[in-house]
Amino acid sequence: MSTINPMTPDLQSSAETIVPHAQLHWSEIGAQKRNTRDALIPGAWRIDVEKYASRINVLDVPLVCGVLSPYELDITSNFDAVDLVEKMRSGTFSVEEVTTAFCKRAAIAQQLTNCLTEIFFNEAIDRARLLDQRRKTHPHEVLGPLFGLPISLKDTYQIPGIDASIGLACYTFKPSTTYSSLPKLLLSLGAVLYCKTNVPQTMMTADSHNNIFGRTTNPANRNLTAGGSTGGEGPLIALRGSILGFGTDLAGSIRIPSLCNGIYGFKPSSGLIPFSGQRIPFLPGWESVGIIASAGPLATSCRACIFALESILRACPADLDPGCLRMPWVVQDPANLNTGAGNPLRVAFVADDGFSTPTPPVRRGLRSSVEKLRAAGVEIVDLKLPLVTDMLQLMGDMFALDGSKHLTELLQSSQEPLVPSVEKIGLLTPGPSKTMEEYYSLNKLRYSITEKYTELWRDHNIDAILMAPAPYTAVPLDSWSTASYTAIFNILDYPSLVIPVGHVEHTDMVDDISNALYGDADAQLYQKYTGPEACSGAPICVQVIGKKQDDQAFTRVAAMIDSILTSS
Repeated sequence: MSTINPMTPDLQSSAETIVPHAQLHWSEIGAQKRNTRDALIPGAWRIDVEKYASRINVLDVPLVCGVLSPYELDITSNFDAVDLVEKMRSGTFSVEEVTTAFCKRAAIAQQLTNCLTEIFFNEAIDRARLLDQRRKTHPHEVLGPLFGLPISLKDTYQIPGIDASIGLACYTFKPSTTYSSLPKLLLSLGAVLYCKTNVPQTMMTADSHNNIFGRTTNPANRNLTAGGSTGGEGPLIALRGSILGFGTDLAGSIRIPSLCNGIYGFKPSSGLIPFSGQRIPFLPGWESVGIIASAGPLATSCRACIFALESILRACPADLDPGCLRMPWVVQDPANLNTGAGNPLRVAFVADDGFSTPTPPVRRGLRSSVEKLRAAGVEIVDLKLPLVTDMLQLMGDMFALDGSKHLTELLQSSQEPLVPSVEKIGLLTPGPSKTMEEYYSLNKLRYSITEKYTELWRDHNIDAILMAPAPYTAVPLDSWSTASYTAIFNILDYPSLVIPVGHVEHTDMVDDISNALYGDADAQLYQKYTGPEACSGAPICVQVIGKKQDDQAFTRVAAMIDSILTSS
């Protein structure tokens, strides 16, 4: 395990311009913050942004813009996180080479999609050199499991000397003084941290847009949302400016950006990956009484997500974060990792949530996935989810335990206006706080729901659930309006993995609105899909769900499903 000072030299240099808020309008604070960030991109790493301004899909720009050498393109394009750690451990690549390559590619991603909030490339490269030097001078020292791996972070995570502004003027130019538990642990395992990524205003919408950093765009189709709230990680990883990042998921905030950008996103059960010490726009203590949130990885492969979970659990994160479960990683006999011929995998297929009908490309992706699983010998059990109405009502009530007072006060402290996506959802309408009796009633309802779902797993004898992460693919800006396909599994605290299975194709034509099964509200959602031309390049994904705190067994099942669905 690395004992190098985690972030040397002092990262205060990444927040050089400290401004007195009392003297500046929120718009001036945002302009200064963006200028400070942009100045940290070296001139040699800048691209001709105007050259690509008219392009809808910019995924290939890192390959053709000339910033990266062929060697750096190889490092950033052709390996996942597991591969890269092995190559650095073997000495094939130096940590400095890998870190520099990903810093450069992240700089390109930022210029194309506005995905970054904080840049500390120089400090990351300095740390990479220290890791290389330490290895050279102590060749027999045990290397950490994440040795040399560049990892990006959602803006909520705190690192001393760097802002965690979460897109709010009131937190901007106020550098953190302590580490959140997760980045502290990642550094102790040998990782290199080099950037943080954008979030929506309030972190309660699927459009990563705020008054400080502006809007993050989708590199596959810049007319469509990049998702949220871990929205900046989606484009950054899709453009391979990162191959492993960490976000948080309260109602789909890892899984929705994964869907929108066609990457893997894993929401573990709560308490497995450290969550504490983040800057969140809720009152302190909300983690214990509201929706059950998780921290988790976003990556370029399923095995990278599993690798991240295993590395963290083996490090006993409960020794650092008291909110973590003391749940060890159990080494399995390889002979027992696959189901035998007499005990085939049983997967429940959920066609929809009972409120919104999947649009044509999503239905095609689901149908194709089910066909592949059946052809591979997986038993498919058709299933309808119970109590979804109760879960969605519970989610809304839990979000507003304090009547949205704290979040409203944060915005009013700097007189910020709401961005369009936040204004549309209407979650910030002030209301009365819940009484203790009301809160007890909500907890009682949550428990009764979890009891019902425990019976469901037992009665159907299933190993996993398969459904879409949303009824649609990425949608036009400021129009995402449901998180029901993901949020219900936060209520249940189930692990969930998003797997990319394709893209919108020219055959995914709009069909008759009569295909929307659940009334007028469903019809409005169904019409968000306007055809293959408007949604060109949009990824299609499925979501695999497991049982609470059964994450290690779930990852084995999810890996089997992924291998079936992504095989050619």
